Amino acid sequence: MRYLPHNPRNFREIVLADMLRAQRLILRIQDEIDPQFRIASPEGDWWIGMTLVDDLAERARQMRMVSRFMQWKLSPAFTLASEILQPDAVYCIGVSHHECHAVLSRISRNPIRFAAEEWLRREQIGDEYPAMLPRGSGALDARSIAELEAWFGPEGKFPAMRIGS
Repeated sequence: MRYLPHNPRNFREIVLADMLRAQRLILRIQDEIDPQFRIASPEGDWWIGMTLVDDLAERARQMRMVSRFMQWKLSPAFTLASEILQPDAVYCIGVSHHECHAVLSRISRNPIRFAAEEWLRREQIGDEYPAMLPRGSGALDARSIAELEAWFGPEGKFPAMRIGS
């Protein structure tokens, strides 16, 4: 497994660092990981681990809520690290208003091992995740903020945690 010997210097290196962090989590828990969001904001980065449900309509709602959280936090960028089944791999996608990167590392099981990273071309990424990043400004009313607190507040379904610098 690869480690970055320094702090990430650019967005592409942040995407790689978050994929490597997901690899370490898989090794530690020896099981599938939930999607791991890292959401940049003017007040610092936030982490959200979210178990996605099987129901596609509810899953779409979960992703809309993450997008609304990004809107609330005025996010200029995010990463999402998770696993995929085809191919069996850990991946990370990073989206900002100016860049979009995705990297994956195939997984061999029993024992768990990771192949070298493979960077995807922009046309391989699609538009679903880039569309999650809010564009422009938009105010959230008190009801919307209360709903976001119920989802991502300290006692919420998926508490958002500040990432230390």
